[in-house]
Amino acid sequence: MSTFAAPGTYLQELVLATATTDQKIACLKTLRIVVKNLSDPVKSTDPKFRQLKLSNEKVKAKISPCPAAIDYMKAIGFSQITDTDGEEYLRIDAAKTIDISHMQSSLTELNNALEMITPKNINPVFREEKKTADTA
Repeated sequence: MSTFAAPGTYLQELVLATATTDQKIACLKTLRIVVKNLSDPVKSTDPKFRQLKLSNEKVKAKISPCPAAIDYMKAIGFSQITDTDGEEYLRIDAAKTIDISHMQSSLTELNNALEMITPKNINPVFREEKKTADTA
């Protein structure tokens, strides 16, 4: 079990993880969707937006390559639980109030992390300036 740290610490671990860049991008995009929904005052009260089923194939494929993602989710308020059906979930308890401003800050952090690791066009076009003779 991890010790508590600020969400940004886990986000940094995720960015520096040994997963491939594509895996990190997929993971960050998944986290961004979850956090974006939680930063919406209406959606944040809906139980379906307050949990992730860890055995869901899409969720598993996108989150499992980046173990720090689970710690990140815990740091923003999720708990890892096993439900009565035996399935594992990350869930924010219905009785817990979600701080919308914290979720909006988390969304900004996720967007910054995505921007940091998303490959840029590193093949810029080089154009030599054409010098013209000065005419008087």
